Amino acid sequence: MRRIARGLWIASAICLATSPAWAQAEAAPVEGPQPYQIVRTLQSLQNEAAAGSKAAHAAQARLLLDVEQPLLQQPPEIWADPRNTRAVVQYVLSGGQPTVLRELLARGEPVGLPQGLAEGALAYVTGDSAKARTLLLPLDPATLHETLAGHLALIQASLIMRSDQKRALELLDQARLLAPGSLVEEGALRRAVFIAAEINELDRLEKATAQYIRRFDRSVYAENFRQSFATGLIRFDIGRDADKFPRLVATLQAFDREQQRAVLLIIARDALLKGRFEQARRAADEAARLPGATPDTAARTSLYAAAARIAVDRADGALVTLKTIDPARLPPAETEILQTALRVASHIVDAPARPTTTPNAESEPAGIDPGMKRLVTMAERSLRESQALLDPPPKARKTP
Repeated sequence: MRRIARGLWIASAICLATSPAWAQAEAAPVEGPQPYQIVRTLQSLQNEAAAGSKAAHAAQARLLLDVEQPLLQQPPEIWADPRNTRAVVQYVLSGGQPTVLRELLARGEPVGLPQGLAEGALAYVTGDSAKARTLLLPLDPATLHETLAGHLALIQASLIMRSDQKRALELLDQARLLAPGSLVEEGALRRAVFIAAEINELDRLEKATAQYIRRFDRSVYAENFRQSFATGLIRFDIGRDADKFPRLVATLQAFDREQQRAVLLIIARDALLKGRFEQARRAADEAARLPGATPDTAARTSLYAAAARIAVDRADGALVTLKTIDPARLPPAETEILQTALRVASHIVDAPARPTTTPNAESEPAGIDPGMKRLVTMAERSLRESQALLDPPPKARKTP
């Protein structure tokens, strides 16, 4: 709380600095906090957010915007102090406005920074990845000041995470070591989960998960982490491999009961809408075993489990379960899934049983009912159609 109070004090100082009376006194010496002091407070607030403070998260978001003009209005002599030039790079890499760094570079190479760091950081935040790679990848994060070292390692990992995932994971580990307990470490762990999923390294995924839950379980970004974690597990397609599924359950022990349930339901829903019915069934059944579910959560769990069984048990049992689910217990998006599942299950139950002999044995392999095959295909298509109902068209989505 002391850090947040300090942030509010600096924000007040910033408001005074940007008042019309202050702006008119151009010849007066600049008073108040220097850039490195402002950015130090910003970093404190961001680290508090990583530790779980929603108040700090809101304060840092406002501070990122409020400090732009005071930084731009600093007198030239301020930038002779390396603490202030480092602070500008740190501010921009923390989500601040790139105009500040662009103006600093217009004065020449900033003092106290390795050649190319400031220009490379500006290229990175403005989307010029090619230039950023050229300027930033040759730099050694371990040689930088502690305020920038972890940031650089994190950015280097982001720049190569598509082309060299192994090296990117090494850089993420380095970022964590250089900035322990910070938002940089929290972000490094979240990225590690994504990369581990990309290269199918389940051991690395499990390790990053355990580390994140142990250190940042209360982070304001924890829900984003759980989504990435669940997406990673879906990429492994663990539900189709009976030998791997116990590893999933063991990994989830790092979460509390409600977090386990949330992740399992994310997996079940995503797998269901992608037509991966066995994966959806396993995840939903595992979620059902966890005690303490609310009626609404229990309804979602039953929906995913029953819908996943439609194509497996000719829907007899699935249809009975689906009819017992109260739509009022489901979010609006899930009622679309329920309606689709009921329609498909009813079609399958009403379909004629497979004949004991196939009239045209050459048209289908033995043991395959052409009618059943058609209905299973319809089930998969209908469930995918429900996904289209849930997602807006691409042109309607907001740019992040």
